[in-house]
Amino acid sequence: MRKLLISLLLLPLLTITGCSTTDPGEDEFNKGIEAERFDKLDLAQQLFEEALNKNPKLAEAHINLGLIFIKKKNPDRAWEETTTGLEMIKETKTTIVMGGTWQEQASLAYNNLAKIVFDKAIAAYQASDNETMQHHKDHALSLLQQAVELNPDSELAVNSLTYVQRWPN
Repeated sequence: MRKLLISLLLLPLLTITGCSTTDPGEDEFNKGIEAERFDKLDLAQQLFEEALNKNPKLAEAHINLGLIFIKKKNPDRAWEETTTGLEMIKETKTTIVMGGTWQEQASLAYNNLAKIVFDKAIAAYQASDNETMQHHKDHALSLLQQAVELNPDSELAVNSLTYVQRWPN
């Protein structure tokens, strides 16, 4: 079940927009999505960073760079990039993802933040530190509840929330 949660939490954040690029950095962003899809994490990181050099306000690039850092086991950088992107997307209430909503992107960002926190809960559980484990579990639940509130139709957010609610069992 834990493997299922991890795979659910690490689903790629965005799909390629499929439209012509209008904003600086979108080409690099789209190429980064494709590189991440094929698990080319170093290339994806480079492309998302290039996108952000061209357009520091590209929230989705921050969020996806956060996902790369989650996969590379760098939770501090993952948290930093994901929260930066989340704040931007909540402020602008727009997304570059064709056919997508800002709420879907914000929900995915909250889901990934929950993954970072939940990993801390797992580590505390393994160390038999129940107080710390419960603190991190509660924090992860709060983040996942926000993800579901933003996008109630998100199977990812709903399944992740259900899993964390039932963990450990």
